[in-house]
Amino acid sequence: MDRCNKLFTTALLFSLFQSGWAITLDEAIDTALRKSPSILAEHEKVKQAAEEKRINRAKNFGSIDVVGSYTRYNIPRTLTPIVPPITPDLVTSRNIGSLGVKYDVMLFNGFSDIRSIEIAELSRKISKTEFALTREQLVYNVKSIYFKILTLKKERESSLSYVEALETLQSRVEKEYRLGKKAKLDLLKVSSELEAAKYNSSNIENSIRILKAKLASLIGVEKIESVEALYDEESVTRDIDPKRSLIYKKALLDTQKSRKGISKAKALYYPKVAFNAYYGDNFASGEREELWQAGVTLNIPLFDFGNRDARFQKAKIAYKISEQRLRSSYLNLESDIVDAKERIDSASAKIEALKKQLEFLKKIEESERIKYRNGASDIYDLLLAISKRREADSDLIGAVYELTMQKAYLNLLLAGE
Repeated sequence: MDRCNKLFTTALLFSLFQSGWAITLDEAIDTALRKSPSILAEHEKVKQAAEEKRINRAKNFGSIDVVGSYTRYNIPRTLTPIVPPITPDLVTSRNIGSLGVKYDVMLFNGFSDIRSIEIAELSRKISKTEFALTREQLVYNVKSIYFKILTLKKERESSLSYVEALETLQSRVEKEYRLGKKAKLDLLKVSSELEAAKYNSSNIENSIRILKAKLASLIGVEKIESVEALYDEESVTRDIDPKRSLIYKKALLDTQKSRKGISKAKALYYPKVAFNAYYGDNFASGEREELWQAGVTLNIPLFDFGNRDARFQKAKIAYKISEQRLRSSYLNLESDIVDAKERIDSASAKIEALKKQLEFLKKIEESERIKYRNGASDIYDLLLAISKRREADSDLIGAVYELTMQKAYLNLLLAGE
């Protein structure tokens, strides 16, 4: 029997684990950073940029290739080029094959390869910065949903407390109505308010379920049963230079990359010097002849109908655009930081005001409750007092959420490596 109980308990726990998952904020963030498709994609982009740099660096060393050919001619050809002294025993054939090794390398191309490596390195840094920005944005999105769920859970508690208060009031009014002390209209008003409160509570519950599904999708799990309460407030550092943020750093790297693009476009005006070498054998009629050669080629551009100039001007325009984007990025960042700080201050002030208002509304509600019991006021006044206190309670919960998310948003703006 004990064995059966243990098996049943194990199966039950496994079932609960499979069907849902209670999660902390740190666990949610950690899971998202490991499983989110956006994070995984950005990570692959970083590796892709590193490979691009490796490609451009390898170009400086040229390439070694095995080359071969087989050719059938209409008339016999010599196995090797005719060179003095010309002898009558030259091997000729209509079928000639060759097999050898070739090496080609660019000795000078106006520093284009060097600029390509520098641009590839900047692209790698941009990818790393984008990866870091994606991480920060993902953390912010997780926090936004997580804190919203906690806010709605507090809203639900407040709503259920409101429903409970109205049910108690309804029960009391119903008893007094039976005793002839209260009018039926009072009972109808309370019942109407109670139904509205129950509907609101049901809506909050539905919203919680929707957000839990969104959070599960965002962090890459099938289902989240619940989220654990969080007691530590979001902390922010207000003295970070915007130019050290990831947002500004990415715009700066884009500008630097565009500047390198101008230098690379200038290489089009320089001559190109290449080295090539070959070593191999020619085969024909059972004979073999060794061949090798090495040489340097020079290519000096003279006129290309404006192609180089157009590409150079295009690179200069791209740089000017990136400069304006950098300036815009800095101005927008400063504006967003000021806005976020002001919203933090406003939310903090609103919280303090709502706390004081809530204290007054609780006293008003109690006073109206006593007045109604003594027949000195209408049921409407009591319901209004209860509703006002409930509304202030809801506003306070919302203000706390707004403060937390504005702090998280400021952290996103100021995030740096």
